[in-house]
Amino acid sequence: MKRVAMYLRKSRADVEAENRGEEETLAKHKRALFKLAKDQNLNIIKVRQEVVSGESLLHRPEMMELLKEVENKFYDAVLVMDMDRLGRGNMREQGLILETFQNSGTKIITPRKTYDLQDEFDEEYSEFEAFMARKELKIISRRMQSGIKRAVMEGNYLGTHPPYGYQIVKDKKHRTLVPDPEQSLVVKMIFDWYTSDIPENRLGTRKIAHKLNNLGYRSYTGKSWNPTCVLVILKNAVYTGRIQWKKQIRKKTGNPEKKYAFSLQPKDKWIDVEGLHESIISKDLYEKAQEILKKRSHVPYSNKNITNPLAGLIRCKKCNYSMVKRLQKSRDRICCREISCKCRSSIFEIVEQRLLDSLQQWLDKYTLRFSEHDFIKKDDDSKGKLLKTSINNLQQEIKRLEEQKGTLHDFLERGVYDENTYLERSTHIANRIADTQVLLTMAIRELETENKRLEAKVQIIPSVEHVLHQYPLLDDPKKKNMLLKSVIDYCTYEKELHQKLDDFTLIVYPKL
Repeated sequence: MKRVAMYLRKSRADVEAENRGEEETLAKHKRALFKLAKDQNLNIIKVRQEVVSGESLLHRPEMMELLKEVENKFYDAVLVMDMDRLGRGNMREQGLILETFQNSGTKIITPRKTYDLQDEFDEEYSEFEAFMARKELKIISRRMQSGIKRAVMEGNYLGTHPPYGYQIVKDKKHRTLVPDPEQSLVVKMIFDWYTSDIPENRLGTRKIAHKLNNLGYRSYTGKSWNPTCVLVILKNAVYTGRIQWKKQIRKKTGNPEKKYAFSLQPKDKWIDVEGLHESIISKDLYEKAQEILKKRSHVPYSNKNITNPLAGLIRCKKCNYSMVKRLQKSRDRICCREISCKCRSSIFEIVEQRLLDSLQQWLDKYTLRFSEHDFIKKDDDSKGKLLKTSINNLQQEIKRLEEQKGTLHDFLERGVYDENTYLERSTHIANRIADTQVLLTMAIRELETENKRLEAKVQIIPSVEHVLHQYPLLDDPKKKNMLLKSVIDYCTYEKELHQKLDDFTLIVYPKL
């Protein structure tokens, strides 16, 4: 066969074997499949290799690309170690994979058997193997979950990383926690400050974070403390010697960029047991902290109901953190969310009006510049022409490489190349084509982006005029926020401690 693709993917068992110190799986499989290609005189023109293990097609980009190529009849066959390497997820995805190969007439070659899905017997056999692979996956998953549950019920800690204040220790039978000498003292201080017997001396999460930063302590990630870090510790029952599991439920998403979505489960579905580890604080102190938490308001930053029309638009010039709206002394203020930052806050309405004024000033200057100079056309074609030339050169390079690839089989038949040389050259050219194709795709996307940018330059004037006209007429903060984000990329805010009222610097960066 002249046009054969190789597909490599790790299974969970492969990952576990590598963790035990065995040879890297994909390298071993690649050698075996190249040997098979040599024995069967297969011309490998493409190698697609998944870098991570994944069940769903959405999270296997190489497989998605392979299916597109198979659908367009790029290959005579696809070479894999086993049928289930192509996929053993849900029935719909397995059916899609098999149907794509069947409709295109593309064969599936494994070391054990060659499948022609247009042959009735091979079709039934492949469907049976896919069914068995899916059942095996479910059995393995169920067995793993049962093992995890048993370990948790015995009091083991199975988290990937230890909670702040602890270190992970493990032996042949158990995996548990021991208090970290320094961090455990910080945990005790946090609970003591938050639950002081004298209510007037109690510190909130923001003041605790500020105090820890002043004392030179660092959070789990090595960064400065913030109220959220403190809140996570105050809510974690692990510090009382408990192990809690299944607090969150994980579901697969349809978004390739976000593999899973998490949501909090009802408390009666949690696994809550006595852990093997030593507690850092008493249960009474923990319960006292929970009672105080219930009485105080801790609004998460990820609140879906937008109440700040400037949300996500303004960055602190000093630390690059987002500026947020906070109620202080009966007035809304814009302040930096980084607790250790020395950037001073300002009254929200003043900042909001400054942003609108800055946008109007920018519009006036831009409109004048647009009317006096044909700067858009000048700004244009230098980059656009360069990209078009680059695209043409890359297309010619791919065409030349395709011609080189076509001569390889002739060299093999005439004996100019032995099989090893043929495979090396075939793989080398396939890699060069793939690399050039990536560059071509990037250049095409960049040209599209550049064209959109130039179009936006023309459209930005009426867009900003529309925003400035509509903004005062709206009451909904979410709609106001969407309106501003349609024309503003971001803003930077800076104010020193000695500056007061409207004495601050706000720079607006429109979308161009």
